[in-house]
Amino acid sequence: METPLSRRQFLGASCAGAGLAATGIPSALAADEASSATAMPRRPLGKTGRLTSLVGFGGGSRYQLQEDLDVAERMIHRAIELGFNYFDTAYIYQKNGVRESYRRYGKFLVPHYRNQIFLTSKLVDRDAEGAKRRFEETLKELGTDHLDLLHFHDLRRKEEVDKIVAPNGALTVYRQWKEQGLIRAIGVTGHASADVLIDAIQRIEPDCVMCPQNPAHSGQYGGSDFARVIPAALVRGMGMLAMKTTAQETLIGKAGVTAEQLVRYTLNLPIATAVIGMPNLEVIESCAAIARSLTPMPEEERKSLEGKLASANSAEHLPYLAEGYADGHHCTG
Repeated sequence: METPLSRRQFLGASCAGAGLAATGIPSALAADEASSATAMPRRPLGKTGRLTSLVGFGGGSRYQLQEDLDVAERMIHRAIELGFNYFDTAYIYQKNGVRESYRRYGKFLVPHYRNQIFLTSKLVDRDAEGAKRRFEETLKELGTDHLDLLHFHDLRRKEEVDKIVAPNGALTVYRQWKEQGLIRAIGVTGHASADVLIDAIQRIEPDCVMCPQNPAHSGQYGGSDFARVIPAALVRGMGMLAMKTTAQETLIGKAGVTAEQLVRYTLNLPIATAVIGMPNLEVIESCAAIARSLTPMPEEERKSLEGKLASANSAEHLPYLAEGYADGHHCTG
């Protein structure tokens, strides 16, 4: 019987002993058959030709809030041991005015594991010149000569897409970098509007798209209905990435819903990877255990979760929907 977890216990170690079971994911998105029983399952990331871990390591605000740098380093090594290969960061992930996520990845992750990870970052620039400056800083601070995926970060308005696709927009340099092998794939992310993301999918034609996926976005609640993004991406062969699985922990405990249920819900969607913020070793262990033991979520349970969290689909309960939200900035994301 499931025991509800508090926010403080978020995905605590009690999940770590879960047994292995079949995923039940459709064959086109099946976990890598070569994976062992102790490894993180992997799925194809659209047409990129890469397999990414079912759970990705979120290097934003939750990771930066880990004050003990020895623990922060052990978290990287343990994630690698457990089969995580998708590592997420962004230029705006800061702590005390320092791009702390970049700093930690550049020290703990990239020097040791660059050839075995899928390294992704995000830029907020919509113009070419701004993107050039920040991309150069990104490569330098991470200590790498390329990124596996570079996103346009947090698209909120169609006017932003207009700027990106304009003659002096950032899309021109993103495409140049892809041709040069400096980035291997182009992505878009959004926290607030499914409509804007679908517009970006159509006009930018990225390789990957990432947006919130949790039971509060289940398909009937207006502009933040991110469930609509999945078919729009998959029909074009794009890699589908999920974030905000627990809505920054605000959904944990609401109407009795547990963290494990929220993670299982998202992992049962036709996505490649769910990027989850990693505050401590316990969350890493628990996410790996849930991914290894994933079984199909019955329709009844899925609908029940969606019904329980239907009223949460607003900025009051989902902080990333709020105007002015800055994901990961100054450790508030």
